[in-house]
Amino acid sequence: MVASKPSSVRARRNKTTTRAVLTAVENPDIPDLPDHVDWHAAVLSWWTDCWSSPMAPEWTESDRHTLFLAARLMQQVWDEATSPASRVTSATEARHLLRECGLTPMARRSLQWEIERAESAVEKTTQRRAATRPRPAADPRQAYAAG
Repeated sequence: MVASKPSSVRARRNKTTTRAVLTAVENPDIPDLPDHVDWHAAVLSWWTDCWSSPMAPEWTESDRHTLFLAARLMQQVWDEATSPASRVTSATEARHLLRECGLTPMARRSLQWEIERAESAVEKTTQRRAATRPRPAADPRQAYAAG
């Protein structure tokens, strides 16, 4: 049997530099949206949720500009004066920007960002899985051997 290489000389370690366990933000510092737009309520709600999310501490100052652009695109999606074709285009572009900032489940997965879960949530999940797991049936050979 051949011994494996020491981990220090392995070429591929399957590690991502962005891997992190993200924790909830308490009392987040939510930047203001620019004043020149009468923001739709859905955009304002998204903005608050976005900056209150566990992903917010991972963003740099330059990411703030990307999020401003995403808010502007979302505003166009919700604005009734925007043509249907422009709404679709804006929604598509906003979706791409959200992914770039780690605001979708698949983006978090590719960045290897895991959101810390509360102990009660983990406990409930464990209980639910145990309750739904099928119990193994008795081995029919044992019943035959006993009889």
